[in-house]
Amino acid sequence: MGTGTPNPEPPARRRGSRLPLRLNVIISGADAKAASFEERTETVEVSKYGAKLRSSHELKVGGLLNLLRPETERRLDVRVVFQLEPDAESGRRETGVEFVGVGEFWGVQFPPDRGVWV
Repeated sequence: MGTGTPNPEPPARRRGSRLPLRLNVIISGADAKAASFEERTETVEVSKYGAKLRSSHELKVGGLLNLLRPETERRLDVRVVFQLEPDAESGRRETGVEFVGVGEFWGVQFPPDRGVWV
């Protein structure tokens, strides 16, 4: 394992509900070796706080990336919160990202957060 994944496991607790939703996105920034990259990929799950996606790049947990939704041209900064080992078949890594200071991004209605009564 390289230097980019000191936290290989996803967080056990979630701030809110996740929805399985595949959306095309483009991530860009610096990988774990500080090399610039841009990658077309897709989400696996989305939440109002971030997403799980697949990346072929080893990323640094805590590192900042830019996330773009080509269909809407919406763009924002995200922080890498976890990254798993590469899938043996595809070589891609499931990667969790959280939004940095933004509200609604996906255009999706999410169920209320746990413990919130409406």
